[in-house]
Amino acid sequence: YLLFVFLVLLFQICVNRQGFLSLGLKPYPGWPVTVFKGWAAGVIAFVFCSYLMWGAGIVQFDVRYGIERILVAFLVAFSAFGIALTEEILFRGFFLQTMLKDLPRWVAVAITGVLFVLFHDLAHVWKFLTTHRQMMLAGGLFSLNVLLCVAYLKSGTLYLPIGIHAGLVFAKVFFQKMKLLTLVQKDSYWWGLEGDPRRGFLAWGFFLAGIFILNYLITERERKPNADRIACR
Repeated sequence: YLLFVFLVLLFQICVNRQGFLSLGLKPYPGWPVTVFKGWAAGVIAFVFCSYLMWGAGIVQFDVRYGIERILVAFLVAFSAFGIALTEEILFRGFFLQTMLKDLPRWVAVAITGVLFVLFHDLAHVWKFLTTHRQMMLAGGLFSLNVLLCVAYLKSGTLYLPIGIHAGLVFAKVFFQKMKLLTLVQKDSYWWGLEGDPRRGFLAWGFFLAGIFILNYLITERERKPNADRIACR
């Protein structure tokens, strides 16, 4: 991740002759609120999906409390933001914005989605075409990419997609690593193979439906950076 971000930094400075913040990281008043709203939306979406899986008998909840879990939650949240930040800089910041200069939006989003999928298993990319579990994961990751790309295009900054991405990663890792969810039914193409919602058609639909919820997350304050960016072109 750090290597990719460093290469993006060099490319921006040496080739594009632009600052690193031009990728969509230029601060504006209230940007932490935008990140938090996205993070909360990501967590709520994962919890809601998990609740539906519990109702369908796919998983069981095992809620336990303790000071060690609170500490782990902070560690997982920090790691989730690190992962989300680097991936958003690379895919929605660099790849998407670079292709938008010469390609139609839907083509740029589609190509970014393919790269986003392959990046999640670079050592075994062929499995996305040969194994069912990886095919389903590819569909989930591609749908998530569409949501994150639209979040960037609507807001004009990376702060909203970073928040959404970080919230989803945080909830997924925290619930699974803390064993708050116990898998009951292993395989379900609807709910997710091996208990992973991204490998299920339901999560694909949630990701794409999330596009319509973005309008409630993006206020005039978030739209202003996008308007300013367009005006400068």
